[in-house]
Amino acid sequence: MTDVAVLGYLSIDTLSHGHGVAAQQPGGAALYASLGALRGGASTAIVASVGPDWPNDWTGALSGCGIETHRVAHRPHPTRRTQIRHGLGARQSPHFGRQDWLAATLAHRPDPLGADGRVMVATPMPVSVLAAILDAAGDRPVVADTSEWVAGTQAAELIAVLGRLTVFAPSCEETRLLCPGLDDDHAALALAVCGTVIIQKRGAQGLVIVQGTDLRRIPAHPAHVVDPTGAGDAVVGAIAAGLARGMTPFAAARSAMAIGAMAVSGLGPSGLGLRVPEQTLSEEIP
Repeated sequence: MTDVAVLGYLSIDTLSHGHGVAAQQPGGAALYASLGALRGGASTAIVASVGPDWPNDWTGALSGCGIETHRVAHRPHPTRRTQIRHGLGARQSPHFGRQDWLAATLAHRPDPLGADGRVMVATPMPVSVLAAILDAAGDRPVVADTSEWVAGTQAAELIAVLGRLTVFAPSCEETRLLCPGLDDDHAALALAVCGTVIIQKRGAQGLVIVQGTDLRRIPAHPAHVVDPTGAGDAVVGAIAAGLARGMTPFAAARSAMAIGAMAVSGLGPSGLGLRVPEQTLSEEIP
């Protein structure tokens, strides 16, 4: 049994910064969380699926890093594709809600049966899929993240399952959607009422962790930021690695900040040690 099993989505990411040339790279929250768990010192398996358009050497690169990939299934539907644009201090993700992205989200739902991690990580996914993972996990710890799309369209359903999680690690933007009208601190406190440890990601401001009514702050690790893509996912994976090593949630979160700094230090997943050939796109990105 591995220390950490990461369940979620792999994607073909189109990344661009400012007016720079867009490039395709392997991505997806499951990829970044797996790399984060691995760099956090845990044996790690990834549970996801890809389509016929996913390059086999990308899976080989993950295996070469030390991540178990035997649960990466091949399905006939094209791999989920994302567009991430960084510029002027903001990130745009225009793929959310597109019909092709929604179809791939449905076709590539991770199968939790047989996932053998001592700690399970559920990366952002529809709540129905998260519930199935919780059912399969039994009494094993589950660390879950979410996305602005899920928080904005399935808030009530997500809040209803929070009490079954060991750790819930949303961003402050996501907690604003889940708890409209509350500031970030009070949103984290409100979500913690369910009994789950809340670890709220705040980017360059670090983390806020709430257990019960105890709110503590963890500053970000010093970093040279090249590309913030996937950094939050890597932190979530590293938190799970800490839990698998017997750390408290607070100690695991504090340790994970070094992995977050590593993640932002290179383009795409290269800061976490995954290096694959980039493909530069000649066509215009929609």
